Amino acid sequence: MDVNPAVGKILGMVMAYAVSALGLLLAYYNYRTRVVKAEHVFTPRAQAVLWTIGLLLMAAIVVGAATLNRAAGETSAQAVLRQAPGILVPGAVFAVSFWITWALYRRFSSKSR
Repeated sequence: MDVNPAVGKILGMVMAYAVSALGLLLAYYNYRTRVVKAEHVFTPRAQAVLWTIGLLLMAAIVVGAATLNRAAGETSAQAVLRQAPGILVPGAVFAVSFWITWALYRRFSSKSR
């Protein structure tokens, strides 16, 4: 697949902004838990909004990339189904690693307070 260099630059900037936003979110979380000593950093509604936006964004990116990489004469749905193992396996690995990291963070941060 031939990619325009401008698209690569745009993707790089999007990834940089995403990492920066994640860093700011984690800094805010750390500030609320350690300085303010807040029991709940985010309200349930804020958590729902963050999870919904994150999941919809990831789904749009994955489905969009799969449809852009379709074979000749193939529909978008067929392209996504053909590439499903390549989407689900890395997603499962990421989900498990994220869950383990979060569980370890929760366990060890509760002992340090």
